[in-house]
Amino acid sequence: MKVRRASVAGTFYPKQPERIKGMVQHILSKESKLIDYSLGKNHILGGVVPHAGYMYSGYEAIHLYELIRYSQIQFDTIIILNPNHSAYLDEEVSVAGSDAWETPLGKVKVDIEFGKMLNLPMNTVAHQAEHSAEVQIPFLQLLLREGFKILPICMNHQTIECARNLALSIVDANKILKRKLLVLASSDFSHYVSPDLGFRLDHLVVQGIQKMNTEQIFNEITRHRISVCGFGPIMTLVEYLQLLYKDVKVKVLRQGNSGDITSSNSVVDYFSIMFYLPSFV
Repeated sequence: MKVRRASVAGTFYPKQPERIKGMVQHILSKESKLIDYSLGKNHILGGVVPHAGYMYSGYEAIHLYELIRYSQIQFDTIIILNPNHSAYLDEEVSVAGSDAWETPLGKVKVDIEFGKMLNLPMNTVAHQAEHSAEVQIPFLQLLLREGFKILPICMNHQTIECARNLALSIVDANKILKRKLLVLASSDFSHYVSPDLGFRLDHLVVQGIQKMNTEQIFNEITRHRISVCGFGPIMTLVEYLQLLYKDVKVKVLRQGNSGDITSSNSVVDYFSIMFYLPSFV
């Protein structure tokens, strides 16, 4: 079995299992009173989650993961769409070439069958040192029911065309495999700007997300040079849901920035956003 070992345990999140559990529980205890648990009664389809160190962005991420836990939905495969921060790649998009990913909490199997159905390159290097998918996995291990598999997909080219092609490939593959999917887009928002500027810029992008409009997302980011690092994954998630549903709801669960933890006038912004179908559907 080819296992992708944890790359950022000890930096982005603790290295010891008990410390991971303690940190997540501490974050949840701080945030639980702010979580609207009624949202967990809906049919959760996916979400946007940040990927910074837990001490910075865990307070945003926990909102989505706790609502997924509360929903008690049993997912077969969790697709983690993530940008590339760590390696030079020729491929536009690549899937993990490992059979499993390991964190200090244990191993999670990769849905190799689904990955092969996408007809994408399998690139171990693309995922080996990349943190933006890895940091999601301990949350999944702690807060979701056992039995799910993961499929990290690394996007090197973040264009509308690439997002649409990938979204269509996921939809077509699942017409055959019929997995119960959760699709996550791993992304931080504005990087190293003042809190006020980041707030204004990021809400231009969020408006496009709320309208499920990939052209608006892409145009706002390029026009204003907004440093949303995972806009390709976000556009792919939006395109994927547009192909399947007409009445997807979008809810911003929490927003914050690194300055909330370490006071600074140069911060990174974080959002947790949920995509769902109302419970009466």
